[in-house]
Amino acid sequence: MRKRLSNGASLMKFLPEGSPELQQLNWLAREFELLSGIAVDPQELLVQRARHTGWQAGPSQSVGGSCHLMQTSDGQWIAINLARPEDHELVGIFFSLEVGVNEEIDIGQLRDNVRTCTSSDLLEYAIDVGLPISRLNEVANSYSHSELPVKVQHVQKTTTQTWRKQLKVVDLSSLWAGPLCSQLLQQCGYEVLKVESLYRPDGARFGNPNFFAELDEGKSHVDLDFYSALGISRLRELISEADVVIEGSRPRALQQLGINADEILQNAKPQVWLSITGYGRDGVSGQRVGFGDDCAVAGGLVDFSPEGPLFLGDAVADPISGMVAATAIMRALKEQKPCLIAVCLAESAAWLNSVRQKQESQRDFKP
Repeated sequence: MRKRLSNGASLMKFLPEGSPELQQLNWLAREFELLSGIAVDPQELLVQRARHTGWQAGPSQSVGGSCHLMQTSDGQWIAINLARPEDHELVGIFFSLEVGVNEEIDIGQLRDNVRTCTSSDLLEYAIDVGLPISRLNEVANSYSHSELPVKVQHVQKTTTQTWRKQLKVVDLSSLWAGPLCSQLLQQCGYEVLKVESLYRPDGARFGNPNFFAELDEGKSHVDLDFYSALGISRLRELISEADVVIEGSRPRALQQLGINADEILQNAKPQVWLSITGYGRDGVSGQRVGFGDDCAVAGGLVDFSPEGPLFLGDAVADPISGMVAATAIMRALKEQKPCLIAVCLAESAAWLNSVRQKQESQRDFKP
């Protein structure tokens, strides 16, 4: 079993030295350093938030406290992430449990009800209404251990654009993965502008202020009204002036604002567009809501006990994806090929989990 996050430690670690997961993350850190000249400590980034909060995971509860592992009637393990006030109400509706506005659902009662339904029924409902729920190991790894778990779509520009050394990054993302990515780019000396909705600011602002300040250090800011024509016009203007755009929305969210990544890459200044989602950009996956803890479970990146799976660290799919995203951007900038890079939290977790599975299969195989 991996080490659990502990309170009060200056440097909390949950991946043992020499573990296959840490070796893979060290490879990722070396790739980033080779491309950027900036050294990063993967262990430090993995506990970046918990280092400020001192949170500890419970037996089936995430470090942050909002995500819960539960078993369904078909024997599957699912992660239910009640990260937002509306999530309590939505999951209550599915089980006909009365949950008032801004009230939290009773977890014991929820666990009893989850045992009465199948994982498929619950997932179908979750996707329909936008609940962050996942099934253990539902996302398989499709990448080798020597490649980044990203999808890259190269774009042909309609006009010739100059690749500048002093790049401007516009960051539309929130929470952890995207802001970590832009923070790593800021450490490389790039100018980062963080753009937030005037009425729906970055949710990390409402968490630990020291954690938010660490991710936000060195960035400039602008708040825009995405419900006004003037705000949307200004957003398009800022995007058109950027060299790199980072966003963490489901595709339809930007489409509703009339912003199309493919068209902008083809016709405007941005050379690299980075999209971070929970489960992907296409089809049903593009409709799903996902956060670091539930996406880690989807990718199988969990610990195990005799009683069942345990959360491994704190929302680990977020910092892993942030490191992957920053490395992918640096690689694209080096190659100087305009592209859309898609990073998926669940796929990042599955990629890291696969190195452990490989080692275990080799250990179990005895010719």
